[in-house]
Amino acid sequence: MSGPAILALPASVTLALWLPVVHDRDSAYRAARAVARTGEHHAVHSRAPATRPRAGEAEARRRTQAVSSSAWLAALHDLVVGLTPVLEVAALLPRAGDPMGAPAARSADLLDAGEGLLLRRTDAQGAEQCSVVVPMRSTYGSIYERGELVTWTVEEDITDLLPAPSLLLAGVDSLSQARREIQLALTEAIETLEALDVARDRPDLADQLLDLSLATLPDRLVPSHVEPRQLDVLERAARLLAIVDVALDDTGAGVTAAQIDQRSRALAHVERAARHAMCAASATRPGRS
Repeated sequence: MSGPAILALPASVTLALWLPVVHDRDSAYRAARAVARTGEHHAVHSRAPATRPRAGEAEARRRTQAVSSSAWLAALHDLVVGLTPVLEVAALLPRAGDPMGAPAARSADLLDAGEGLLLRRTDAQGAEQCSVVVPMRSTYGSIYERGELVTWTVEEDITDLLPAPSLLLAGVDSLSQARREIQLALTEAIETLEALDVARDRPDLADQLLDLSLATLPDRLVPSHVEPRQLDVLERAARLLAIVDVALDDTGAGVTAAQIDQRSRALAHVERAARHAMCAASATRPGRS
């Protein structure tokens, strides 16, 4: 056995965790570095309805040059600064048939990307403003050297499309509810994998599943303000999603089409619970419980 694996988080989840603690150039830089993965480049596109620069935005761009000469890191830094300060924020990981409360006007974009952020903040005049942020991924380069481009599209103000700003995160579970659901999902995952013999005649797969069950999140992904119970739910959800990916990717030895279908249907519920739990754990909002 190679030892515990290292878990990953969707970029939107990492950004949602960091935005509430961004208060200066250094914290914005740390947030940008946490969001970026090796081999990725980032760009930002804003859909702003007749806006003028946010307070401090020009200064933030000037300072970015001192942070890094990398254009993609500068873009991420600008994105982070431009989205703060936040009143509440959460990541969404929608799937077909499970929009997770995504605003109807942007549900298609969020579904295509498979992830995004909802956030409520104050504008330069002190008015509340609700925004949607969607990262779209594409590849570039040749067959010999490929890279990945993440384009963050920011819908600056969707407030008028909502019944009320306070309902922006209505589709995101509370942390306490997520903890209960993730525990049930963990139990179900173990029972399903054992009943269907996912690792039968595959000791390497059994070791991989065990590694994932012990895996942790890298410190750089999670800011220090995250509470222990919040981190616990994040890690449980990340473990479950990784285990589900492995379980669905390998059919095991000698299983029938009916067994594969049974496994897929059972693990679909586990995957859904894990996604919802991860989004709940990413959320910062008044009165979270």
